[in-house]
Amino acid sequence: MRQTKLVEVLRTLSTRERTRWRQYVHSDFFNKHAALRTLCDVVLACAPDFSGEGLRKKVVFGQVFGPKEPYNELKINNLISDLYELLLGFLAYTHRASDSAGEQYHSLMALLERNLDKQAGAVLDKYYKLLEQRNDRTAGWHRDAMRFWEAGEMLYSRQPRRTAGEHLRRQAETLHYAHILEKLRLSIAMLSRNTLAVISPDDAPQWTNDLRELRDDKGLTGALPVAEVYFAAQDLLTHPSPETFAALSAVLDARHRQFRKEELNELYQCALNYCIRRINNGQPEAYADALALYRTLLDRGLLLHNGRLSQWTYKNIATTGLRSGAFDWTENFLIEYRDMLLPTERDNAFAFNLATLYFEKQDFARALRTLQNVEFTDITYHVGAKILQLKSFYLLGELDALQSLLDATGQLLRRNKSLSVFGKTTNIHFIGILRQISQWKQKKYRASAEKSEAERRRLLERANNLQPLANRDWILRMLEDPG
Repeated sequence: MRQTKLVEVLRTLSTRERTRWRQYVHSDFFNKHAALRTLCDVVLACAPDFSGEGLRKKVVFGQVFGPKEPYNELKINNLISDLYELLLGFLAYTHRASDSAGEQYHSLMALLERNLDKQAGAVLDKYYKLLEQRNDRTAGWHRDAMRFWEAGEMLYSRQPRRTAGEHLRRQAETLHYAHILEKLRLSIAMLSRNTLAVISPDDAPQWTNDLRELRDDKGLTGALPVAEVYFAAQDLLTHPSPETFAALSAVLDARHRQFRKEELNELYQCALNYCIRRINNGQPEAYADALALYRTLLDRGLLLHNGRLSQWTYKNIATTGLRSGAFDWTENFLIEYRDMLLPTERDNAFAFNLATLYFEKQDFARALRTLQNVEFTDITYHVGAKILQLKSFYLLGELDALQSLLDATGQLLRRNKSLSVFGKTTNIHFIGILRQISQWKQKKYRASAEKSEAERRRLLERANNLQPLANRDWILRMLEDPG
């Protein structure tokens, strides 16, 4: 059951979350099934990586139902499915509990339904204080504010004397503001997708152009200061330039406290995508801008989700740091954030990126030693490590070891079924041309200068034209400065 949905989700839980989930499963309020409690304990005993023989279904079945019970595949599958539903229920429960305004609102509505107006009034006051204490002022805040005024109107309408007044007006106002801000957020999301060619321009919302008119409404933009961030993001996406990039960076820095984490990440991603496009267009100086953005995101804790950092974000940041020449900072980053990776990904990600750091510092022997004792379980890291070893052997002049590894890596690529066709082809092309360069290098001192130069030019032309080709820039450097 190591590949079940249950285990896949459990691997993402922190130690504290696993402890709370066990309490949830053992609570009579949520679960009265004794076998589910036993299964929960058996599975959690294999945390945090949830690997090994202890999670084989037949082993688990015996621990739950006893050794005398004949193995029943359907019975254990149904139990695993039921435990997975309990896990989903736990995640939903904890997600709701994290929404303090939502909790207060539902408590408030329950009291109003029971005509407990005095108690409802006390909760309404608490709800208001929660709203005022929050820093964010995006659509989510205005929706919560709308609920406050809605509940306030329900309570106020029960008074013997009342006039049409603030509650209804403010309810309508906050609904209007929430609607506008949500339109702005979705507009930015759609524009961002368009720049990545994920959707066609025809899929853009019909109201996108209408939003530009909001800039002229000074009263509205004065009431919604966060709107200037959306407008700056819109400018960068529609008219990318150093000026619009600087404008978005500045306004994000000024207004970042007024956004929730998820939405702030989306806005920063607009700025990062601009840097990535510049890099892809042959502007390596954009790495410095991207690194500055990543450092800001790290400092503000925006890249962590449940205390974890994605292994791919970890790799992207390390690559950006290395390409920017910030070797010391990158090494400190790799060490500092290592334990924030999932345990199942930690060794692969740390070893690969640390070896890449040593390679970029031209400490090729140390790069090879770093990779030597790691068993890469992820095919992406496995192939990446082989490519790094190949480049190191070439630069160290270890041509016999290089030829042996070229053969082994070629077999790995051809036999692996999880790599995409593009992933296989681009790396097989790299292996093929590196083999030719290595053979040319071995023969060049025995051939005439003219013949050697002709072969170099032929390889250079092939490297420029070969599609797709991994590490093209590195291959071209080897041919321009063959050593």
